[in-house]
Amino acid sequence: MRLNNMIYFSRRRLDAFFPERPPRRLPTMNAAVDLQIASLELGPPASLNPTDAELHRLRQVRREIERGASHFYAPGLSTGEWIYFDLHMGWGTTHGDSELPDLDDVLVFFGSLPAEHSPGEGSVDLMLCGSTEHLLRKTATAGRMGSGTEWLHSLILKIDESDARAHTEIPEELTEQALAAPRVNRPKQVARWVFRMVARHHAPLQRARVQGLARVDLSFTGDEFNPHLVVATPLYVHDASRKPLRWITRLRLHRDLCRRFGQSIWKWNPDLPPRDRNRYYAPPQRT
Repeated sequence: MRLNNMIYFSRRRLDAFFPERPPRRLPTMNAAVDLQIASLELGPPASLNPTDAELHRLRQVRREIERGASHFYAPGLSTGEWIYFDLHMGWGTTHGDSELPDLDDVLVFFGSLPAEHSPGEGSVDLMLCGSTEHLLRKTATAGRMGSGTEWLHSLILKIDESDARAHTEIPEELTEQALAAPRVNRPKQVARWVFRMVARHHAPLQRARVQGLARVDLSFTGDEFNPHLVVATPLYVHDASRKPLRWITRLRLHRDLCRRFGQSIWKWNPDLPPRDRNRYYAPPQRT
């Protein structure tokens, strides 16, 4: 497997679901010598990108997951299943519906498989959600998630915190009982709002064919107005090709978005408030 130009990589999720095996220890004899030598090592900060050892682990993990993973458009997906995706997607950073934070804390990818390419009866939408702590490249904001979306924003951050504690169980918020609880804004409605928000407000150049692995959080069946929607938390997302999209392909994807949202192809701009225009999330350097 060739891993090209990583966009998103969660070390927490890798360590939580696929912990590194400790090296074999051979019998040794230890001798202590106190030389009382102090040393100070100076060098550049560690890179956010995966190390060679982590890439090797990812390749091993993919081979392991492929034995039971499904394509994201497979029917009957359940919470907790691993999926593989290869799809043209757009993305942007965002934050909860509150005062503007210093940095956006959530990253959302969105993409759609047209009905003519789907093995099912209609098109399938895929939305990947994760923490910006695992974002590897400078990304333009898509603004706030929107009113009434606090439930999904909190869920995204809680899943990331669970990964940090190596808790791989399905969150209580995603159990059938919790999802069926009466509330003003239903989970399906909230997920659809966020999908549309990022699709409308992401930077047009932040769009490419990407591949990766993710674990399903929610799978909503379609209806006469909306296609099937799968919401998942990714392990990693990378460019599907080292070559950038051809201009004719970028134009086609751009035209498709304009058609879906009823905007002129020559006047498409993310509909953001002034405080969010030209604002970017720049991943901090690891120390």
